[in-house]
Amino acid sequence: MKIKPTQLAELICTRISHDLIGNIGALSNMLEMLPEMDGKLEPEDCKLMETAVQTLSARQQFFRLAFGCETNSIEASKLRKICQDYLHTVGNRSFPLDFECNNMSPQIAKVLCLCLMIGAEVCLRGGHIKVDVSRQIKLDVCSESPLADAKIDIYKQILNGKEPQENAAQFVQMIYLRSLLDTEVPIKMNSSEKTMTLIIG
Repeated sequence: MKIKPTQLAELICTRISHDLIGNIGALSNMLEMLPEMDGKLEPEDCKLMETAVQTLSARQQFFRLAFGCETNSIEASKLRKICQDYLHTVGNRSFPLDFECNNMSPQIAKVLCLCLMIGAEVCLRGGHIKVDVSRQIKLDVCSESPLADAKIDIYKQILNGKEPQENAAQFVQMIYLRSLLDTEVPIKMNSSEKTMTLIIG
């Protein structure tokens, strides 16, 4: 799959905008209501605003690592927290997403974040995401519920050099990961109903 840098930039911007716009809209609506409420929000509205702010902050920090530059200087403990905070914005109390990684190396922060996005995207009702970093990088995803097989199929198509025909921005994490790595670096994916494995290297 050959993708122009400008097209890739468009897909990344579209994806980031999509993932932030909902909470930006919620904050905007609440701020517009303030004059009508004499500058006082109900406790429930304050809680919604707090959640929106936390979600925006967590996703902004995560996207900066996943798609930004100069990520090598981040501390491992902060990298882990940013990843965990991002997953909290994707999962929910009923179906949480758990994450573990044996080596939170800042040198591969971008790849780790993209792997995390790939894993989180296929978990429809919670699950466990594990990244093992040794001579290879291995992403393991498992869930008690079936994974999103349609998304997994498109991930596999991307790895086979095919560009998604619709909603490509939804899969930009895999497109970007493939473009980041040298074409000689192999990426393999296997899956079953409730598990998915991605091996880099």
